[in-house]
Amino acid sequence: MKTALLALVAIATPALAQTSAARAPQSVAITMTDHGFVPSTIVLRRGGSYVLRVTNRSDKGHNLTQKAFFRAARLSREDRGLASDGQLVLAPGERAMLRFEAPMTRPGGTYQFSSTTLGDADNDYTGVFRMR
Repeated sequence: MKTALLALVAIATPALAQTSAARAPQSVAITMTDHGFVPSTIVLRRGGSYVLRVTNRSDKGHNLTQKAFFRAARLSREDRGLASDGQLVLAPGERAMLRFEAPMTRPGGTYQFSSTTLGDADNDYTGVFRMR
């Protein structure tokens, strides 16, 4: 009986490890510069688990605004306040991390984001979340 139980544990362990690895969030980084978002296109898997790391390397404050995306994404409870009103606001040199599950939007769907900080709209300070 003990041998059969050990055999079942040995068989189940690799499957459990694969399940845990499949659920580990994927890291995505966006840098705010004086000239825009880098990269400006972020490809996300529908329903995928992500950690979005945003760094403002500019000498002025910027925001990443996309109300529909932040409303549709399932932000972690701890991070919901960071994207209040559909935007993430960062001062010069500031960093932020948001944990979320990507929206279940149709494949090929897009969410264009921008910085609405004064002067950024004139400089085409935009990017896009593209769903696959």
